[in-house]
Formats: sequence, C-alpha cells, structure tokens
Amino acid sequence: MKQQLMKRTVLSVALGFGLMACSQGQNFSLPSQSNNFGQNIIYNNKVDVIFVVDNSSGMDQVNANWRAAVPTLVNSLLGQKLDLHMAVVTSSMGGTNPNGGKFLGTPKFFTSRTSNLASAITQRISEVGTDGSDLERGLDSLSRVLKPSYQTGEGAGFLREDALLAVISLSTEDDKSSDYTGSAGFAAYLDQIKGTYDDGTRRWTLNFIGILSLSGGCATVPEMNYREPGVRWLDLATLSNGVTASICSTDLSAAAKNIRARIAQIITDFKLSKIPQLETVKVYLNGKLISRSSENGWDYVPERNVIRFYGSAIPSADADIRIDFTPASAN
Repeated sequence: MKQQLMKRTVLSVALGFGLMACSQGQNFSLPSQSNNFGQNIIYNNKVDVIFVVDNSSGMDQVNANWRAAVPTLVNSLLGQKLDLHMAVVTSSMGGTNPNGGKFLGTPKFFTSRTSNLASAITQRISEVGTDGSDLERGLDSLSRVLKPSYQTGEGAGFLREDALLAVISLSTEDDKSSDYTGSAGFAAYLDQIKGTYDDGTRRWTLNFIGILSLSGGCATVPEMNYREPGVRWLDLATLSNGVTASICSTDLSAAAKNIRARIAQIITDFKLSKIPQLETVKVYLNGKLISRSSENGWDYVPERNVIRFYGSAIPSADADIRIDFTPASAN
C-alpha cells in the first residue's frame, strides 16, 4: 500500500495547541492554565473525478437527465476552490463499440483551469452515446484506466498520488466485470492504488446512480417490469460511504449536491486531538463565528471525534478555519 499522505496541513498556530493536524499525526498537550485552544488550518484540495457512464442501449433519457445535473456538481466543486481533474469512461469493453478502458475524447481529461469546465465535462458525457455493449463492465473499464501502464501512457498526469479519487457511476444494471472477485476485491484494488489518509479515511469514494432495489417503480426495462439492482456498485458505495441515488429520478440535481457534499466531507472533516467539552466548541470561518447546524454550519461526530461542515459553511480551499475548545479532560 502507498505511504500515507497528508490530508490537511497546519498553516499557523495560536492560543496554544489543541486541534490535531490529523494528516501529520501531531498531538500537542494543553497547558493546565489554558481554557481554550485552536489553530488555523488549510486542507488538501486535490480531487480526481472519474465518471463511469453506462453507454448501452436505452440510456438516452437517463444520460440526458444526468447531464442536466452535472453543472450543479461541477460548479459547486469549483466554488469550493478545489483542484480538479475530470475524465469520462464508458462501460463498454466489448461488442461493436468497445470504447471502455480508456478516457473518452481529447483531451483525455479536464482540469479546474479548463475554460467553462462544467460545459466541457457535460459535453464529454454526451459523447458516450448508447451504442456500447449491453454487457456492462464499468469496473473493468475503471480498473484499466487506473493501471500504471495507462497512467504513464495515454492517461498520464490525471491520477495524483495525494488527491482524493471520486468515482461517479451511472448504470441501469449490475456490473458484469471480471477483473476482480466481488466488490471486496475491487475495494482492495482501490485501497492499494490510493491508500488512506493518516486518520485512516480511504482516499477514494465511489458514488452510484442506478437501480437501488428489486422493489419500487424504478426498473431496468420498464416495459418488462425487469429490475436489476447495481449490487456491486452499491457494495462499493457502502464500503466507501459513497452516495447512492435512483436513476429513475428525472431531476438528479439532489444526487449531484449530495455527491459534492460527500467529497467535501472527506476532505474537510477535522479531527480533534482530544475529546472536547462540546458546549465549549467554537468554530470560526474567515474570522466569523459559525453556528452548530447540520444544514449550514458545523456539527460534531463523536464516533470519529471530528468537526464536520455542512451547506453554506463548507469551507473553500483558501478559507481561514479556526476551531477552539476545552478538552473534556481539562481540570
């Protein structure tokens, strides 16, 4: 597994030390006479995004619905001032148009510096078509573009060692790939490629828009009332705490917003060095005290001892973040 890399970086320190830069493993003790402590922080804002798009027959309307939502996702990520790489692969590894296993189009990927990035990636997704193989092998396609042989060749420059890898898959069926045994095998493959942050968080997340269950009105082939949940995709989403959404929704903007929130959560969760007295926690964003709120503020996740941001309080990459608190163990 690759060496663990930094998730967040300490910019400066004030009022003593009490928030751990979890990426560096620092843990500073608090002088007994101090009542609160904190530090200013920046975070690693690199995110490599791969859209895995089912291009089998019957995907016309579904792909159109997704393209309508993509600008919501892209523009919100840009608004957070993330350093983005974005590419598209198809699920077609055979048939008359085996265009999977490689980044679609030229250039092979776009970046935050691409002019009108939202329009560019939306147009690229529209180019997948619906003439791909009906034997969807999206995971095989994904694995091929992540291999060192591809990343040092045609895909050179896309995959960055210290970036979060965010996979977004769109399909009306389960995956039929053969390269890896089950979802756990593919998760292990991604773990090997990406490793984890120093706090143990996986440096990859998989999000799935598809058929979620055998019940309900969402069907793979509506006229036959046939449903094929994307079990392998769903398992990988569960393993990485990714977002899942029904592909039958005509408005996928909510899914786009939730995926953005999940990406933000991974890179902006701030682990505290000690258990806090919750009533003493104060969080400042660009010098302004923000409220505790799971809608547009912050909240505390006791299971991981982290501060998590929500909604309009999600900090941009250049934001000044400060967290002060008194530890529960303080005298």
